[in-house]
Amino acid sequence: MKSVFLQCHSSDQGSRDTFFESFLDTQCNQLLDEAGFSDDTITMMLSGMTTSSIGWVEVPYARVPFPLNGAQSVILGREIRSTTGRRIQCQLISGIQTGTEMMRGEETELMGVFSLEKYRGLLSECVAIVPGTHSKHVLIARGEIVSIETFMTGELLDLLGRHSILQATADLKTVFDQKFKMVTESQNDAFTSGVTAVRQSGLLGSLFQTRTRGVLKNASNTDTIWFLMGLLIGEEWCQLIKRRSSNLPVLVAAGSRFGELYSKAAETLGIEERVSRVLAEDMDLASSLGHRLLLPSRADLPV
Repeated sequence: MKSVFLQCHSSDQGSRDTFFESFLDTQCNQLLDEAGFSDDTITMMLSGMTTSSIGWVEVPYARVPFPLNGAQSVILGREIRSTTGRRIQCQLISGIQTGTEMMRGEETELMGVFSLEKYRGLLSECVAIVPGTHSKHVLIARGEIVSIETFMTGELLDLLGRHSILQATADLKTVFDQKFKMVTESQNDAFTSGVTAVRQSGLLGSLFQTRTRGVLKNASNTDTIWFLMGLLIGEEWCQLIKRRSSNLPVLVAAGSRFGELYSKAAETLGIEERVSRVLAEDMDLASSLGHRLLLPSRADLPV
């Protein structure tokens, strides 16, 4: 859906309605036809940026403390009259906010994760890390989200790797070509060195080493990008270590793409015993499981 948000800049709600409804109508009907569904009425659950100020309909945030059973979710109903005659009943799920932080979509994923019995033991107290463009550190206590911290890890990787002097010695394309998996011993060593460097000198004091490793040590561009990745992910962990109790469990809610990197960084910092990971196959289903918790009858009537 990212490309859709980028294409629709209009602040006029009528124009946005037309744009998004047309897109959803086309895509939904194509998907249902391919799957062989002939239902006249369907329910579509939507979470994430679709309810943001740059999405389809801005829906007010729910506030913390936010119970992970979804009891305080804010949901807006909208109905699309399809060109095929089908009724598409959309349930737009808002995000959550604190006084200084916000997120949309990750809370639905966490509702899905903690709906599974194997993770419920952490509901009493833990920090859940949800990696991504804007990585979220979510403090959970007594089954509720009570605070959020955002780290712009993914966005900084992209900006530094494409639009800074570091692009000359760090090949960002490598990370995507390798699907965020290190494939050589030298890449593993570079990542670990990045984590170690940021623990010793902080992020701002370490970033330029991404360049000096290439210029002075002849490190390859396909290795130094992993050093930069180690710096950024390592900084997240260092901040968590600094701000949270040493005995507070941590759950990395990530698929295989990021889960292994966050686990390796935790191991490098010697905190792996307090860290557990959501299984990749469970993370793949997390949003759907969260949506299942919120299926109507709770939602507002379509407008």
